[in-house]
Amino acid sequence: MNKLILLLLLFCFILPLKAQYIRSEKYNTERERRLQYALNDWISYLPSKKITSAAVGNNYIYFSAYDGGILRYELYQNYWDYPYTTSNGLPSNRVLSVTYDFTTGYLWAITDVDTCLFLPAEQEWLCQSEADFWSYQYPGKQTPENNSQIAYNIFYPAGYLTLLPNFFANGPYTIIDPWKIMDENFDEFPVTGFLRDNWEQIWFVIEGLGVAKGNTFSQRMDVIPYGLTRISPKVMEYQNNDLWIGGEPRKGYGRPGIVNWRDWDGGWYYYQARWISNLPSDDVIDIVVTGDSVWFATTYGLALYHPSKNKWKNFDQSKGLLSTTILDLLVHHNILYVATDKGINIVDLASGIIKRFKDENIALATVYQLTAQQDTLWAATNRGILRLRSRKMGWEAVITSAAISDVPTTAIEAYHDELWFASPAGIFWWDGKSNQWESFPQIGMEINGPFFDIEVNDVSVWVSTSMGILKYNRKMKYWKLFSENDGLLDNRCFRLLLNGDYLWITNNKGITQFYWNNPDRID
Repeated sequence: MNKLILLLLLFCFILPLKAQYIRSEKYNTERERRLQYALNDWISYLPSKKITSAAVGNNYIYFSAYDGGILRYELYQNYWDYPYTTSNGLPSNRVLSVTYDFTTGYLWAITDVDTCLFLPAEQEWLCQSEADFWSYQYPGKQTPENNSQIAYNIFYPAGYLTLLPNFFANGPYTIIDPWKIMDENFDEFPVTGFLRDNWEQIWFVIEGLGVAKGNTFSQRMDVIPYGLTRISPKVMEYQNNDLWIGGEPRKGYGRPGIVNWRDWDGGWYYYQARWISNLPSDDVIDIVVTGDSVWFATTYGLALYHPSKNKWKNFDQSKGLLSTTILDLLVHHNILYVATDKGINIVDLASGIIKRFKDENIALATVYQLTAQQDTLWAATNRGILRLRSRKMGWEAVITSAAISDVPTTAIEAYHDELWFASPAGIFWWDGKSNQWESFPQIGMEINGPFFDIEVNDVSVWVSTSMGILKYNRKMKYWKLFSENDGLLDNRCFRLLLNGDYLWITNNKGITQFYWNNPDRID
C-alpha cells in the first residue's frame, strides 16, 4: 500500500515536470504580448488580393485587405512598408474597413471579429473587446456624394468609376471596359474602387492583383502587383537580396504560382505553370540558387529558370530522374543533388547531365533532406541516417548512440562539426569533435511530428513543426515553442531560412519574419 502511494506521488510530481520541459508563453491580451515583443518583431505577408477600402494618413496610404491585414504604402518615399497583420497585433487578418483620424493620429480597423485602433505613441493595437473602458470615438467614414466632383481622401466603390476620365495602364497591362485590367496572359482583374489623394493621384484597388497609382493629369496608371499567390508557402530562398517563394496551391479564388519578391524595386512578380510551356507544375517543394540559375523541385520534376534570359527548362524521368517526386535539393562542389522518394540523382551543373546513384543502400530510399559537411554528404531517409564519404565507399548506414529512434529521420542540418537530426521520436545531435550524441526525447512526447526543417547557429537551434517553431537555447540549454500566440501566422510551419538576426518561416497561411535576436528582448 505504501509503495502504491509513493508511486502515485511520483506520478503527480513527474508528469507536470515533463509537461513543462518545453517552455511556451500564454498571453491573455495583445497588451500582455506587447510587453514581450516589439511591434516589428514579427512581420507576416499573405496573398492580400482582395482589398476592401483605402485611407490616407500623414505618411502612408493604408489598404484594408480581406485576406491580408492592412497594407501600408509610404507616400513620400514610394515603397511598401511591412503590413499590419495578426503578427503585429490585429485580432484578424480579415479587415473590412480602415480609417485614419487626422485629429488624433489614430488608425482604425474594423475586422470580422473586432474594432481596433492603432496607438502611435504606444506603438500597439488596442481592440474594443479587450479594453476595460472604451473612451475612443470612431471618426466614421465619409461616404461619396452623388455628384461629378470627386472628393479627396474618400474611398469610392466600383460604382463611381464612371466619374473618372479614361486611363491607360503601364507595361504589360491594358485597361479594358468596363474597368478591368488585363495582363500579358489575358487574365482579367476588376477594379473595385479608388481614392483621390491631395497630390491629385488616384489610387485604384484591383481584385486579385494589387493596387495601381494613377496620375489625373497624364491619365497614366502604374499597376503595382502585391502579395503572395494562392499558395500554402513551403519554401523560400534568397538570390542575392531577392526572395523566391514557392508552395502548394490552395483551393479557392485566385491564381497560384511561384513568387519572386525583388529587392531593388520592392516588386512582386509571378510565374504560373499554365502560361509557361517548360514549367509543367508550379507546386514547389524546394528551391536552390546557383548564381544566375534558380532550380525548383516540383511535383512534375526538376525545373530550371534563368532570370537574365527569362528561359525555363524542365527535367523529368525521360531526362534521367529517378522520380518526379522531389523532396529536397542540395548544391555541393558544383553538383546538384536531387533527393527523391526513390533515391538520389546528381546533376553536373557544368554539363547539365543527370546521373543516378545505384548504390543499394540509397536505391529506392525515400530521402527527405540532404546536407553537406566538408566533403561528406548526409541524408535523412526513411531508413535512418545515411552517409557518403566517397564515391568508392558508397552510401553507408550510420549507427547512432542516440537515446531515441532514428528511423525515419525527417530533417538534417550540418553546422561546423555538428550534425542535427529530427525523427518522429524527437531531436538529437552529434558532436563531431567529441564523437558524443545528445538526445531530446521529451520533444517527441510533447510536440506532434513530423519535424520539417532545422536551422542552426552559434546561439540557437531552430526546428519547424506542425505546432509552431522550436528554439533551443544553447547556452541555457532549454527548448521554447513559439506559436500563433507569439506572432506566427499559423502553427503549421515548414521550411526555415536563417538570415543573421532574422528567421524566415514558411507556414500554411503565408510567410513570417521573426526578429529572433532583438537585443531588447529575452526569450
